[in-house]
Amino acid sequence: MAGRTGPDDREDAPAGPGEELTRAADPLDHHSGARRNAREWSTELETSLRQKEISLEKAVSALKEGQARAQSLEQQVSVLSQWLDHARQGFASILGSKRWRLGNRLIGTLGRLVGRPGTPPLVQQIQDTFRNFEQWRTHRESDATEPLDIEALTASTLPNARRDAINTIARSQRYDVVFLANIDWRERFQRPQQIATQFAHHGHRVFYVVASNPLSIEHPRGYESERVAWNTFEVRLAAPRPIDRYASVLDAETTEAFFNSLQPLIRDFRISSAVSVVHLPFWTPLALLLQKDRLWPLVYDCMDEWAGFPHIGEAQIRAERELVAQADLVTVSAGRLEEKWREAAAACVLVRNGVDAEFFADSCRPNDVLKLSQRPIVGFYGALAEWIDLDLIAFLARSRPNWSFVLLGDIFVDDLRGLDAIDNVHLLGRKPFEDMPRYLYHFDVCMIPFVLDDVTQAVDPVKFYEFISVGKPVVATALSELEIYSEHLYLARTREEFLDQLDRASAERDPARRRNRVALAKRNSWKLRYEVMHEAIARACPKVSVIIVAYKNEDLTRLCVESVLAETLYPNLEVIVVDNASPDGTANTLRYYEMRDHRITVILNDENRGFAAANNQGLAIAEGEFIVLLNNDTVVPRGWLLPLLRHLQDPEIGMVGPVTNFAGNEAKIDVPYPSLEEMPDFAADRMQEKEGRCFDIEVLAMFCVMLRRDVFDSVGPLDEDFKIGMFEDDDYSRRVRERGYRTVCAEDAFVHHFGQAAFKDLLASGEYQTIWDANQAHFEKKWGKWEAHRHRDGSAPRSGA
Repeated sequence: MAGRTGPDDREDAPAGPGEELTRAADPLDHHSGARRNAREWSTELETSLRQKEISLEKAVSALKEGQARAQSLEQQVSVLSQWLDHARQGFASILGSKRWRLGNRLIGTLGRLVGRPGTPPLVQQIQDTFRNFEQWRTHRESDATEPLDIEALTASTLPNARRDAINTIARSQRYDVVFLANIDWRERFQRPQQIATQFAHHGHRVFYVVASNPLSIEHPRGYESERVAWNTFEVRLAAPRPIDRYASVLDAETTEAFFNSLQPLIRDFRISSAVSVVHLPFWTPLALLLQKDRLWPLVYDCMDEWAGFPHIGEAQIRAERELVAQADLVTVSAGRLEEKWREAAAACVLVRNGVDAEFFADSCRPNDVLKLSQRPIVGFYGALAEWIDLDLIAFLARSRPNWSFVLLGDIFVDDLRGLDAIDNVHLLGRKPFEDMPRYLYHFDVCMIPFVLDDVTQAVDPVKFYEFISVGKPVVATALSELEIYSEHLYLARTREEFLDQLDRASAERDPARRRNRVALAKRNSWKLRYEVMHEAIARACPKVSVIIVAYKNEDLTRLCVESVLAETLYPNLEVIVVDNASPDGTANTLRYYEMRDHRITVILNDENRGFAAANNQGLAIAEGEFIVLLNNDTVVPRGWLLPLLRHLQDPEIGMVGPVTNFAGNEAKIDVPYPSLEEMPDFAADRMQEKEGRCFDIEVLAMFCVMLRRDVFDSVGPLDEDFKIGMFEDDDYSRRVRERGYRTVCAEDAFVHHFGQAAFKDLLASGEYQTIWDANQAHFEKKWGKWEAHRHRDGSAPRSGA
């Protein structure tokens, strides 16, 4: 619509790559035969892939059986390597065949038109399997003593492939989350892992970075990642020395090592838009560096009162103050923590602990993990550490010798205050989180015997929500965070009162109290906690407003809007679509999107007001601190927004645009992809290769430009005297530079542009030239003689953008 090159632009001019793709899609829109052939091809391919799935499953199963019997592990590894190499070669021959390429293009085009993925998701899963194998083999060659881990090798293979594929689209619609964790994934499964799990289940890729057992600084890959749950990877980084993550804070050398170690992870997983969530002030220097260098929003999830916490050094306390001051968002697990940090933080939100109520309800069922004759059974699970009142438990056990007191969890104290010598106290150690509901089933009463001090008064116990999720009565010391639930549990301030409350709880027979506890747990689910946190992250990020002007070309508009919604991973986005009275079904399509997605606002004009006026309508209601003007004949790749945002952090830059396949000036680059399906990979590779690079450009064609709110307020709206849509981009670029800002083209940002979609009818009727001449005259009246645009090689474009 905007950004032409000269009056020689005609419909019969050689088509750009975008136009070829558009025309290639037309036959599938009108000929059912092509659809039928595509479906038949897809069915045949799926059958072939299923056969390979069965073969691969059999091979892996055979390998597992052979591993137990074989005398030589190396012999079995050789067999697996040869088989997988053969399978990979066979699969590659399928993908390289003419039939595959033809069918993939047909299915891909049809998929775009009906809004579904074209290529069978199973293909990607098979490719991921081979990639996992190669990574394992490379690592194994660098460490010949490491045993073959069959389970890790096949973690993402075909038995789970279809389940993973179902979530492919949802996964692409969310920003990644990098947790800088305080505990390893397989330690006590509490708030850190529960929050991470919720993000993963809601479509975010989760990278759970741990500081324990760092890798050697000489590690060949720089990091190790292990898939520990759905969409979740535990990550270890390389450091120059061992780390005490509680007593110290990252020093400059280790911060640099960790940052460098993250770079190959970012590259390998193509992490673009991400949010850092910090669980321990130890990570502060790295988190601040990622916030500045990568433009990742920084969230500090404060779940404890670290001052006075066992083994926490003074350096952590100082780092926490800096972390709170610099974080984009501070989430806290308790009201007392909210009171502490509310004034110091830019944004502070209370996100209490919660429970996976469905998991506990489904798993808390009859079993035989506990066979104790002494009843009632009083149960507790969690770490036996300094914050547990061991003297209180000993008093209770001795006072009720015919009761059973069951304690599950790691022991972190040297002195158990005699608990290990009391006959009716059962110290069972830590059990897997998955088994907790089975033990909980046997508890007649649950207890939370915390010491009352500054640390515990800021604790919102996770186990409280888990205990009540199945209706169990709970007796707890008088923690301030539990006072709000006093009607649902039994609170005690002295050991004698605690004993009395145990008696009352064990005698409870009121089914209404049990139902009320279950209902309370459901109102405090981890899912709801995620929703609060996700919304808070969005509010903490500067809003980006994307304004799209549409006129006819319903299919292109749909591709554009769907790509923006699916591939813009940025947390705080609004999309404003202004339709210039399209005579086709565009208005209905836009109403449909507006009903489905709260991020979309639609303006339907009753006449074609032209490009400038329609954009000004969107600009008038846009709320964003950053504004994007985007043509409706564009398709954006995953993470396209972040490079543009990063360039605009330079206060000297007022407006930025991406490179593209189709433009009338230096923004145009040669692209290798033959179809739109290959575009995202090309864009991702280029983003990494050209990261941070840009160049000054005279005119930013408005197929896609971004500017800051302060720049727009200074420059003002588009000049509506440029009728329909020509020369307004030349004019606006001049106006931005006149205000003292640079206009730059980002080499690391790419947007596919079909081009000339709005002008084809004007070219055919001859009106194009008339509008061109009038708009050129208006431009030259303001700025003097207009100079035609040139491509990078200095040549004049043959077709407009």
